Amino acid sequence: MTGWLPRRILISHNLHEGLGDYVTARRPDLEVRARDAAEIRAEDVEWAEVFVGFRPPRKGPWRELRWIHCIGAGVDAFGFRTGLSPRTLITRTSEDFGPMIGEYCLARALAVAQRLRQFEADQRARRWKPQHPGHIRGTRAVVVGTGAVGRGIARTFLGLDARVDGVSRRGTSRAPFEAVFPIGRFEEAVAGAHWLILACPLTEASFHLLDRARLLACGGAYLINVGRGPLVEEAALPEALERGALSGCALDVFEEEPLPPDSPLWAHPAVSISPHVSGLTTIPGAGDGFLACLADVEAGRRPRLAVDADRGY
Repeated sequence: MTGWLPRRILISHNLHEGLGDYVTARRPDLEVRARDAAEIRAEDVEWAEVFVGFRPPRKGPWRELRWIHCIGAGVDAFGFRTGLSPRTLITRTSEDFGPMIGEYCLARALAVAQRLRQFEADQRARRWKPQHPGHIRGTRAVVVGTGAVGRGIARTFLGLDARVDGVSRRGTSRAPFEAVFPIGRFEEAVAGAHWLILACPLTEASFHLLDRARLLACGGAYLINVGRGPLVEEAALPEALERGALSGCALDVFEEEPLPPDSPLWAHPAVSISPHVSGLTTIPGAGDGFLACLADVEAGRRPRLAVDADRGY
């Protein structure tokens, strides 16, 4: 089979300055334009045969591109409700974000268990108020999403002797989870959980996976969202917190990013916010994944890292 030989590569390199140089050093035969997202012009998109980036360009006919390579853990920015043709090839990074995101989730859980925010407030107030810290050991985490990221999170919590169960579409058993529940048994899965962690991709099936009804059924679990913002019905979070259905939240992703200044989540004492940084792609991870896909395309093979348009990941 004769492959396609794309040569004009447009790279959006926000937080990945040097990605263009990385690709060029390994494939000097390519024509590479590397731009900050805000600097990409419509004519850059019209020139390109392939776009490499985390989000679509703000200008230009990017939906007409034959191939898009996403450097993030999820590809929803390109494929979820964007009107992109299912014929467009979308590929994803080869990087394993599980260990990195696992550390983020564990740090958030430890901050809660060890009362770090309270002790910091006491320090600022010069207040001596001993309280017993909690522990991860002996607690139960439920991870929604049993892919590479979910498994990395599970291994991190297991390292501190927590029990970790999973939730997936079908509930298929998968190591290292002790049990895996289908999403239809969500209330059963979350019963008694200390930590509820969202690590699944955003698709039509998972949009508002945690709607108001499921949020109110969480039984006081602490929610950590490292998947995508629209997995949660964000407007229902304050009610779930006030009613004690959630004991708190650590949110790295939001329905609208950046999170609007008037969002009530900013000032809520039980909410911790970070700006979508739990699993940042490295330059080698982004570059090597793209180059592996390019080699497959040139050889006439469907890339191993190609996204299934029907599933959305």
